Amino acid sequence: MKTARRIYNVLFISVFATMLGLGVVSPLLPLYAENLGATGIWLGIIFSAFALSRSIFMPIIGRVSDRQGRKWIILIGMFAYAVLSLAYIIADSVYSLTVVRFAHGIASAMVVPIAMAYIADLSEHGKEGSYMGNFSISMFLGMGVGPLLGGFLNDAFGMNSVFYTMAALSAFATLLVAVSLPEAKR
Repeated sequence: MKTARRIYNVLFISVFATMLGLGVVSPLLPLYAENLGATGIWLGIIFSAFALSRSIFMPIIGRVSDRQGRKWIILIGMFAYAVLSLAYIIADSVYSLTVVRFAHGIASAMVVPIAMAYIADLSEHGKEGSYMGNFSISMFLGMGVGPLLGGFLNDAFGMNSVFYTMAALSAFATLLVAVSLPEAKR
């Protein structure tokens, strides 16, 4: 049980860090996109690209994780989060920003749903809802605190600071998973 608690904590902290990074960027993304010339419809396309790619790839990646293991998928997803965080900075048009968002959605499909599947693997029978409910705190706490931090960073250091912060938080999460998370036993 001690190992299960450690694994749970690693997943909680790494998903919190990843979602904090996403929360830092999310409320400022429309401003960033407008600076690239985004109109209302382009804002919709840019935001939809993330959600649609995530929706398309979640079941595919979920099946792969059921067969091949969870750790490596989470690790690749978090690493992609870190790299794609920097890709926002070099996006120079609404088209390239849409591509970054689409790729970011795929990375997202590799992190949270697979981490939740890992939590399900760890959960005691009959307590799955409790485990999932508590684990969900990591996501919503990150998304709740992130916008406050993002607003501060943007005002104090400029827009690129939010992308660097998302990259740093994702890199931290990647390292934590690489070093501390064993492969799930199903």
